[in-house]
Amino acid sequence: FFGGNGIVGAQVPLGLGLVFAHKYRNEKSACFTLYGDGAANQGQVFEAYNMAKLWDVPVVFACENNKYGMGTAASRASALTDYYKRGQYIPGLKINGMDVLSCYMGSVFAKNWCISGKGPLVLEYETYRYGG
Repeated sequence: FFGGNGIVGAQVPLGLGLVFAHKYRNEKSACFTLYGDGAANQGQVFEAYNMAKLWDVPVVFACENNKYGMGTAASRASALTDYYKRGQYIPGLKINGMDVLSCYMGSVFAKNWCISGKGPLVLEYETYRYGG
């Protein structure tokens, strides 16, 4: 775990850098880069997608979609709220974030996908924010 960041979405390219180091060292591992739906519109997320595909690194871009970025509904901030489709040239999967077994199995699948050499993957964990 490599902590958080005060800049919205800035952890995504940092995660990409970490996984690039793994690939450079020929380590058979994957990196899960986590961000929320509120950060999904940030430019550095799309830049990280592009570089991940160019370098074909084993990274899982994992978006937690709780339908709100801070206090703004996702539908008011994003033209496309199917975040798993945003990778364009990177395949994506939507996972039921309200089911712990679905989350586990989806994460296992994603890790195996990446370490088998198939490149990056985008996951969207669709959940609901009850309060806050």
